[in-house]
Amino acid sequence: MEKESVTVVSDAAVGEADVQTAPPKKRINKAKLQENLWGWAFVALLLIGTTVFVYISFIMSVMLSFSDYDNMSRGTTFWEALGTINRDGFFANYKIMFEEDIMGSGGQQAAVWGTLLTTVIYLIGIPIGMVLSLFFSVLMTRDIKFSGGFRVIYYIPTVSSTVSIALMWANLFGGGGLVENVFGISFIEGATAGWQRAAVLILTVWKGLGGTIVLLVAGLNGVNESHVEAADIDGANAWQIFWRIKMPQIYPTIFYVIVTSVIGGMQIYAEPALIFGDWGSTEAGKNVQVTPFVGYIYGTYNADGDRAYASALGIVLAIIIFALTLIQFALDSKKEK
Repeated sequence: MEKESVTVVSDAAVGEADVQTAPPKKRINKAKLQENLWGWAFVALLLIGTTVFVYISFIMSVMLSFSDYDNMSRGTTFWEALGTINRDGFFANYKIMFEEDIMGSGGQQAAVWGTLLTTVIYLIGIPIGMVLSLFFSVLMTRDIKFSGGFRVIYYIPTVSSTVSIALMWANLFGGGGLVENVFGISFIEGATAGWQRAAVLILTVWKGLGGTIVLLVAGLNGVNESHVEAADIDGANAWQIFWRIKMPQIYPTIFYVIVTSVIGGMQIYAEPALIFGDWGSTEAGKNVQVTPFVGYIYGTYNADGDRAYASALGIVLAIIIFALTLIQFALDSKKEK
């Protein structure tokens, strides 16, 4: 009897221990679940749109760039051509951009490199805009009257319609415009390539100032004031404080602006096309002095009807942008080391 009671007690103790060590069942937090569902509902359209119009479209563009679409009959649908391979070779659509025509005038090769050079020249506006934005942002962080009003004034071009600004620019810098009447210089009709490109550069710098100034002002307002005060006590002048104290702290903002500006600058299209009319994009390779690379792609697709070749050009542009971005990040990491 004594042994049996010991056994019963020990079994009960083991059962109690099992109950204590057993993990508690997870209860579903209905409020948190509902919050997550609402969150996914709000971002669902963005996710679907990005997946369909960015990732899937990019994959299809890559497939089309290797296809035989341009050599097929015009009745061929996009879906029929998507799985084909160019009869002249897998990379035939990419080789076209490096070919010269029979007369030796450069052909597609001249158009590709000419429009790429024009795009790179338009990128000159990025450092110019950065220097001007830094200058104005420093002024706006000082205790100057109406500085808030100036911020609004400088930001207006950023939110204004690109079409309306470009049309205004064409009238302002074109023949019979204010600039020609005052300075005797026409930037558009009958002007050299240098003046025509200058008109686009001035527009892009002026239009981009507002957004960059807002970001830099926010960065400058976030500078640690104790560092500024310590430098001031040590006898540093205004330039030394800005260059040694403030610049390193707003460098992440500057880096972000430069990277996004280069990505956007390589895709410039609307401004030259609207200012110069059909010079900008309606015919591939036409007037490469003002036509950017994206304008050449649109001209190849719309005017010439070469869908596969235009896709190959688009992929090349994507590779160039990706390479430039990698170089910038590499230089940034090298600077940090």
